[in-house]
Amino acid sequence: MFRGPEWLVRLVCASVVLSIPTLVVGQTFVYPARGQSPQQQEFDRGQCYSWAVQQSGFDPANPTVAAGPPPQPGMPQGGLFRGAAGGAALGAVGGAIGGDAGKGAAIGAAVGGLFGVMRRARWQEEQQQQQQSYQAQQQGAMAQGHSAYNRAFGACMTGRGYTVSM
Repeated sequence: MFRGPEWLVRLVCASVVLSIPTLVVGQTFVYPARGQSPQQQEFDRGQCYSWAVQQSGFDPANPTVAAGPPPQPGMPQGGLFRGAAGGAALGAVGGAIGGDAGKGAAIGAAVGGLFGVMRRARWQEEQQQQQQSYQAQQQGAMAQGHSAYNRAFGACMTGRGYTVSM
């Protein structure tokens, strides 16, 4: 049914994606409570847009987030072969003590290779978790920025005599 640790990684990925707050961009409704003309309303919208961007530091027309996660150290080198070579050397020493260096080297190579593969898989899983965490932080920052912009825009339009609903 499941093959190796991939199912666990997929399960964790799915649960992280489902728990990330989504950026809901709702429509803002503005009603001219003091009988403002459509031209005046557009002018006020433009003025409040600029003011809200300045106050919140967030521009919904051009939301910016960092391009990618911070650079990470490279993948562990060697994996299977490096682990097998180290294991073979240790196994040969252990086998020589027990009387069969060849058999000890073979066992050591197999165990060392397995540890090398496990080390690489663990590194890949950690990298994936870091990437998901970074994406969640970016989405949270976007949602926070949009919320601050909406509050500032609503305050400005309300101050100019409009009823605002977001």
